[in-house]
Amino acid sequence: DVFAPEPPVLINVGRGDVIGESTALEALERGWLGHFVSDVFAPEPLRAESPLWAHPKATVTSHNSAVTQPEDVAAAFADNLERFERGGVEALREGGATFDWEAGY
Repeated sequence: DVFAPEPPVLINVGRGDVIGESTALEALERGWLGHFVSDVFAPEPLRAESPLWAHPKATVTSHNSAVTQPEDVAAAFADNLERFERGGVEALREGGATFDWEAGY
């Protein structure tokens, strides 16, 4: 029908499990969603074998939903490096930086 609305696009850039992987896949397959874009998954990172990676109506991005300016990244890196040199990993944690060595991010 020419007057039928297009299925919505869901863009998930939040934290936590707004929509589960299996739910997103079902919504895409049933036509409830026209496209699914996400940079956040539970668990993170998205499993390598997830069908979302190759789904024609899904876009998987890195967990970086904000526009990032090179000078901001450089400043954050310099700040983290300075804290690390002063007190190692504990100094980074105290400054709010976190890194999960097992997860790799």
